[in-house]
Amino acid sequence: MKIALISAIAGLIVLSLSVGASVNAATDSEPQAAIEYLLARVADSELEFVRNGKAHLGPEAAKHMRRKYEHYADRIHSPEDFIELAGTKSILSGQKYLVRDIDGVVSTADWLHERLDEYRAAPGNRGTNSE
Repeated sequence: MKIALISAIAGLIVLSLSVGASVNAATDSEPQAAIEYLLARVADSELEFVRNGKAHLGPEAAKHMRRKYEHYADRIHSPEDFIELAGTKSILSGQKYLVRDIDGVVSTADWLHERLDEYRAAPGNRGTNSE
């Protein structure tokens, strides 16, 4: 009887730990999913992304942002952190990143925030700020 009770208690402890880990993993994956969405939108875009005065196509711009994302991984906890640290300006020159289309130029940060709003408005995605 004592062994069965100890086994049952141990099982409940393991179950509660695994449920807690699953909840944390789901919470941690929400910002990650939004960031991956943003990177995909950049990569799939036919716009020009201007960095330090030089225009880059979407795939190249996404690759650069991903490298910055990896560089700042310990400081990025939300899509807003990603935009601020990986999609706003050059680390070296301080120049803002820009997006250029036939209608003009907008900051990459503003463009990314618009894409983030679209992502959050879509059914099934988290509709609130992830911070």
